[in-house]
This record gives sequence, C-alpha cells and structure tokens, in this order.
Amino acid sequence: MVRVEVFGSLRAKVDRNEMELELPENSSVADAIAAVGLEDRVDLWVLMDGHRAARDSVLKAGSRLTFFQPTGGG
Repeated sequence: MVRVEVFGSLRAKVDRNEMELELPENSSVADAIAAVGLEDRVDLWVLMDGHRAARDSVLKAGSRLTFFQPTGGG
C-alpha cells in the first residue's frame, strides 16, 4: 500500500487530498500517477518520502507520495 497526498489545483482533478493505493509489486511513481488519474506533465512534481522522485522510481510498501505543482511569483 502507498499513501498519496495531493496539493493545490491538483485536488480538484482527483476530488480528494489523501488516498491509499494498492499497486502491484515493483510499481513505479509513473504507475501511481496513472492510478490516481493525473496527467503526467512536466509541471507535476512528486515527492516520495519527502524527496523528489523520478517517474521510474520503484515504490515500496508504506511509501508516501506527495503530488503538487510548483507556484511562482514575485
């Protein structure tokens, strides 16, 4: 099981801010993005256990993913 948190404007796309996913063994971050129903875009940032994660990073049972889009301003 992987725990997922979704922040910012992405919440409206998935209609929840937290969820748990049951994914097959050796699933990747990209698999989790698809399972949540998000489009895998360059402006979608993913943290796994508090660290930036590549799309091909393999998930471990109990991993915590955070999905968000960076914002900027001045």
